[in-house]
Amino acid sequence: MDITPNNGANGKVKLCSGFGDYARLGFLLFLLVLFSVFLPVFCRETSALEKTEYILAAYPANDPKKVFYAIKPLADHISSKTGWEVRAVVTRNYEEMVQRLTDGSVDMGLMSSSSYVRFARSIPGLSYIATYMEMDEGGEISPFYRSVIVAMKSSQLKTAEDLQGKRFGFTNTYSTSGYVIPAAMLSARGIDPRTFLGKIFFIGRHDAVVEALRAGSVDAGAVSDGALATARRHYGDIFREIAVSEPIPLDAFVAGATVPRGHREILREILISLSPDSVPMEAFRRNLDWPAAGFRALDDSFYDPLRRAMGIRTEK
Repeated sequence: MDITPNNGANGKVKLCSGFGDYARLGFLLFLLVLFSVFLPVFCRETSALEKTEYILAAYPANDPKKVFYAIKPLADHISSKTGWEVRAVVTRNYEEMVQRLTDGSVDMGLMSSSSYVRFARSIPGLSYIATYMEMDEGGEISPFYRSVIVAMKSSQLKTAEDLQGKRFGFTNTYSTSGYVIPAAMLSARGIDPRTFLGKIFFIGRHDAVVEALRAGSVDAGAVSDGALATARRHYGDIFREIAVSEPIPLDAFVAGATVPRGHREILREILISLSPDSVPMEAFRRNLDWPAAGFRALDDSFYDPLRRAMGIRTEK
């Protein structure tokens, strides 16, 4: 390094800057090493801080206000366990649930089993998380339920063949127990609902079908066995079962593409840890009269029998 005095115009002595260059180079190397050490940590922390504001949705199988108050404690429970902000909403119908899971404006929620098997594989990034379960009158917890074609006992309707020309109430074309399965039950008996039945009404909700029956607006209708059990508790043994389906898989809790894989695993653990007497399950029972009993982590293939019943090809 040259430290030869150099007299400038002002007469002051200057030194060459070689020593300063080495100092700056060393400092830059120190920063580079520091950056290389902490960059992976920073990236991991950034990944851990992925989206933490979610919308949990349910479809309006019952009065939308009742559905909202049924699912809000579940959203609150997930929030309390994770620190995420989870907001509950009720979609206007089954179609909106599918659309919002597709466009990402809903992140997670309950899908009816027929909607799940019909649309899950067409919704980008959708993942099965767990299956909702209920407790039957004998205390057995199961991920299955049934569809029932029902009429009033005061009527003369006793068999499916008696329904010819009668007014019939379904819920919604996307409803598993309120349309898909009862229509298949009739078809299995050689009955085409479109030509055999009289006027067909799509009433929207299971409880609304029950009220239409009681009011005499329809002669028969299709509801879930849970909705029928609720109706009997409220109104007594005034309903006649005309046909009952085989066991149907219950609703699927799903997560959309907006939920990262790690958060899906956390969701699954939270759901399957819910006991029948937990606050979220009690809210389902109190607001909807559903015999809610928790969730079970099964697999997408659990819904394959329903796919086959609906004529949907299953993956090998």
